[in-house]
Amino acid sequence: MVFFTVFFRTFGFLTALLAFFIIISLLLNLTNNLQKSEFTMTEGDQNSENIIGVINLDGPIFNNSSNVLENNFYDYIDPEHISLYLEELKKLNVKILLIKINSPGGTVTATSQLENIFKNFKKESKVKIYFFTNEILASGGYWIATTADEIFASYGSTIGSIGVGGPSWYYYNTPLSVSSGLLGQTIETEKGIEVFNQNAGQSKDLFNPFRKPKDQEILHLQKIVDEIYEDFITKVSKNRNIEINTIRNNIGALIYSSKQAKEKFLIDDVITYSSLIKYIVKKNNYDDYKIYENITKKSLLGNFLASYKNYNDAKFNICNRFEMSINVITPLFLKEC
Repeated sequence: MVFFTVFFRTFGFLTALLAFFIIISLLLNLTNNLQKSEFTMTEGDQNSENIIGVINLDGPIFNNSSNVLENNFYDYIDPEHISLYLEELKKLNVKILLIKINSPGGTVTATSQLENIFKNFKKESKVKIYFFTNEILASGGYWIATTADEIFASYGSTIGSIGVGGPSWYYYNTPLSVSSGLLGQTIETEKGIEVFNQNAGQSKDLFNPFRKPKDQEILHLQKIVDEIYEDFITKVSKNRNIEINTIRNNIGALIYSSKQAKEKFLIDDVITYSSLIKYIVKKNNYDDYKIYENITKKSLLGNFLASYKNYNDAKFNICNRFEMSINVITPLFLKEC
């Protein structure tokens, strides 16, 4: 009798817990859908046909995760979301597209996908594209900005990091023990641990930290990084009219202040957002204009949970999204991984 009592109590508790998580997931999914912004007129003459579409983008660039919780906890730039935004702007018949972006970069695949989305929109809609940052436009963020007719930044912004970071391979020579404690993970080495891996195919256990990488493996990975880097600097050279050798030897993968970035022709000017709007209106000879902007409404539930979550939890850590890709075009010092 006692057994059945305990069993049903435990079963009831687990069922209630499961129902709780299902409800939370449904609510988060609902609020996540609601926060996918609709464009709202924020400035200008209601009757004007000179429409400027403004898209606000913040965070790293990567493809959407199926993890509902993660989508509410972080600001990120997902190419699929941008495609939806651009479809809305097509219906509004915008004349100008202004991208307000703050991004440290992202995965190669998502960045390349987003670049093509902007290029196709520009070609199909015959609109001018301007990029503006008031904080950071680096690596993959700068990569997609090369699709713009002009790039602008506010004073104090960080621009650059034209480079590609490959994965790090940590090799613990003859490990003795690996342990985790309050102070983090510790590894003692000196010929003690033997690791067995079941893999089929040469180098299938790539990045196994308990074996030394082979020379041909390092060379192979470097070729992948170099290949993407060549594509990167070629895009910058073509779209910003900067010699490839200048990018490779003088600009490199350093980051620059907005003033330095202008001197190196990475951006067109250092300017405030309000001044940029005036510049766009004047340059395009508009007598009037109106701005439609995506105003993202944050989920109260998502914000509540985000304020209490453990950002170091491996299941939710946004850095894990980048580790899924063999190459990451984001500055190492900004990854926080």
